[in-house]
Amino acid sequence: MYEINTPELIILDRVKENPAAVTRMERMMSSISASSVVEVDDAGLAEILRERQWHAQPMRTGQFQMNRSPAIIFSTFRWLTPDGFSGLEKRHPGLGRQLLGGGAWTYRDSKQSLRAQSCVCQPAYEIHGAYGCLHACDYCHVRPYFNIMLNLEELAEKVRAFGETIPEQNLYKFDNMTDTICLEPEYGASEIMVNMFADWPDRYLLLYTKSDNVEHLLDLDHRGHTLISWTVSCETVASKIEKNTPSLESRIRAIKRCQNAGYTVCVRLSPICPIKNWKQENGDMIRQLLERTKPDVISIDVLGWMNIAQMRDALDLSLFDEEYVDALDQLESEGFRPNGKHLWPHEMRQEILRFVIEEVHQQRPGQPVSICMETTDMWRELGPLMEMTPQNYVCCCDPTSVPGHALLERT
Repeated sequence: MYEINTPELIILDRVKENPAAVTRMERMMSSISASSVVEVDDAGLAEILRERQWHAQPMRTGQFQMNRSPAIIFSTFRWLTPDGFSGLEKRHPGLGRQLLGGGAWTYRDSKQSLRAQSCVCQPAYEIHGAYGCLHACDYCHVRPYFNIMLNLEELAEKVRAFGETIPEQNLYKFDNMTDTICLEPEYGASEIMVNMFADWPDRYLLLYTKSDNVEHLLDLDHRGHTLISWTVSCETVASKIEKNTPSLESRIRAIKRCQNAGYTVCVRLSPICPIKNWKQENGDMIRQLLERTKPDVISIDVLGWMNIAQMRDALDLSLFDEEYVDALDQLESEGFRPNGKHLWPHEMRQEILRFVIEEVHQQRPGQPVSICMETTDMWRELGPLMEMTPQNYVCCCDPTSVPGHALLERT
């Protein structure tokens, strides 16, 4: 587990009602140094949020100037009906369902993405164990607190019971709201989830990480039912934008170790940041990655999910290619407002995506590679290059992209 130096540790009073949660918290405390420790109920947590103004406005991590020292909240999931959570939200406005113990799983609504942003995605339920992160990537959306849920045994039981009702979903992502690998092995989520999926027919777990903290995974009896997806970035991005994350070399080494331990590995080149010399750096990254590892699939996307003002506040624009910075200036002067996912215009994103796809195929012909949350227009142009369509493609978190999928058997 990473060492954590936090200004405040906040413990929800309901944690002490669960012996397994208390044991997990005590185990994790060996790696946590806290300047302040308080125990609160829901009302007390709501007051802390108001005082800190943590929910005052949507911000990127770089705007908070975060490092590896968010406030830590230890909590537990509640298993309530929607009406039960609605009642709590009315009594404690401002907390939201996640801080009230909801959000064990969420639904990725592809129809909404297509309707609102013309984005191609695939619908799926995703599992969560925590909200927040110890990696301080400037472009990220996490708040300056890390809400860690501790009743993981209950989470596994509930996920399996729920999953039996949706047999069409084979792959479950855990966890895109955090990087739980940073908390292991003290947290114990990897072992619980890997063991649960190991004997679940036709179901697969996807661990989602930037971390090289993989020692705890190597001896787990995953039985081929756990996939691990790494986000990999070129060296400048890894060191200067994705603060407190392992280097490119460390991530590739971690991928190789897990691949040798029998895990299916996937890679996200995400987000591709158009820094100065981005073609050479990303070309070098792809070469190093594919010389040493064999991902089932590579997914790629371009930096986005923010408006122009947020990018100026959150990221060091001196790192970026002047053409892309100038484009932001021009867009801003024209009153352009990004629509959710996409920051740069179609032509500029297409330049990056096409370059990366071609570099991947040059290094390894036939390697499955797909674009993430891109428009139908982008798919129309780049789909033939990937030999995929919006109706038939694989990616790192597609609910059917599991071993045996026909599009994963091309290499």
